[in-house]
Amino acid sequence: MRLEPTPRPEQTLRVNARLITSSTILHLASDEIEQAIAQEQMENPALAVSEQRVCLFCGAPLHGQTCTSCGYSAQLLQPTLNAGTAPPLDDSPVGQQWSDYPHYDIYDYSAGENFDEDDDPVARIPVDQTLAENLLQQLETLISPADAPIAEQLVGNLNERGYLEISIEEISKYLDVPVERVAYVLEQLHTLEPPGIGARNLRECLQIQLEALSELEEPPSLVATLIENYLDRLGKNQFADIARELKVPEQEVREAVHYIRTHLYPFPAHAFHSGTRNTGTATYARPDILIRKGENGFEVELIEEKRYHFHIGPGFGTQPLSLESDPSYEELQRYIRSQNERARFFIECVHRRWQTLRQVAELIVDYQQEFLEKGVRYLRPFTRAQVAKYLNLDEGTISRATANKYALLPNGRLIPLSDFFNGSLSVKDVLRELIASENPKRRLSDDELARLMTERGIPMARRTVTKYREEMGIGSSRER
Repeated sequence: MRLEPTPRPEQTLRVNARLITSSTILHLASDEIEQAIAQEQMENPALAVSEQRVCLFCGAPLHGQTCTSCGYSAQLLQPTLNAGTAPPLDDSPVGQQWSDYPHYDIYDYSAGENFDEDDDPVARIPVDQTLAENLLQQLETLISPADAPIAEQLVGNLNERGYLEISIEEISKYLDVPVERVAYVLEQLHTLEPPGIGARNLRECLQIQLEALSELEEPPSLVATLIENYLDRLGKNQFADIARELKVPEQEVREAVHYIRTHLYPFPAHAFHSGTRNTGTATYARPDILIRKGENGFEVELIEEKRYHFHIGPGFGTQPLSLESDPSYEELQRYIRSQNERARFFIECVHRRWQTLRQVAELIVDYQQEFLEKGVRYLRPFTRAQVAKYLNLDEGTISRATANKYALLPNGRLIPLSDFFNGSLSVKDVLRELIASENPKRRLSDDELARLMTERGIPMARRTVTKYREEMGIGSSRER
């Protein structure tokens, strides 16, 4: 018998424009999907969209300019806002950020065999550079090519809020470069937009922003002092005590605090928006998912589902009769069929987005019920890989579904979906409690805090205590 080598069959995944478009739509943030729907409706006459006026923050029906359920303004909840005209803390989403800070798959997407592969719908979706890509591009003009690996490490270790999660010493050791070079590249990163990006804690973030604003206008004289020495007490609204220590009228302190809360923002990455980076405007987060306490437990709602209803427009639902003697009529028939298929595919992608978001949200809510009922101390360890396994989806699909998405909790707090996977939040809450209960005359050092955390059954190194303390905007024992 003669043996001859035969080719080994291999299975390959063909990634086409349809799959890319579906994945892109799933990844979009709330304001980006809004733009994508508006763009598609403008370009495709077959797509008809009925939009229900709802509050973009709580999902309640909206009958005027102000939501009667949560009190938010319809104009305030538009995709972009001018950062210089932000309202007071209690009435704005940026105020919500401030109140939260110290306290805190492969599917078959085919919609018809006649879909034109060259007509890539992803090109019509308004997707710009990511924040990381934009920062690296800006850094290219400020540093030498030899420092590019340092820039990549710095940008790659920014968390969702724009803070640097690794020390320059760790990067220096990892890349085997002098600490001074890493510090220099970090200084250049601090000069980029959005202001405050790359800060290592809240105080440094606000100081960077204040320095940038000072070049354009003169802030109230107390602002720098409050940020440097009284940041933790501002979170507790101890304005009268601060005024007595500084020997100034309390009104001056309140004016400086108002400036901080309306001109500066604690999460610099949230201010990044592809359409507004160069216009001085900022983007405020708004919820994609509403979590409510119902009679049968916690319930999940999607604002997009309540807001949009899609259907095929009149004249595109049925195909015209073919008249062989009229070439222009055949051309019309092809056009109607093409637009019809394009509209159906877009609708299917959006519905698939909603289905995936709902599945992920319902699983998270079911798994984290104690957190929703009792607070951050009861947040259970959870990973995106676990979600992917439970739902039988690809882990990349879960990452896209949770990226840049926000959930409104039953207690009114707005948090990123990624917080449900952040196991350090409950640990930080314990650490915050220890610091809050310390003797004012003898503040606990990071070594002592690490020992107390270990005694509570949470083994922790001193450097980890320092990292978490700075992320929470809490000063050292000497600063406290």
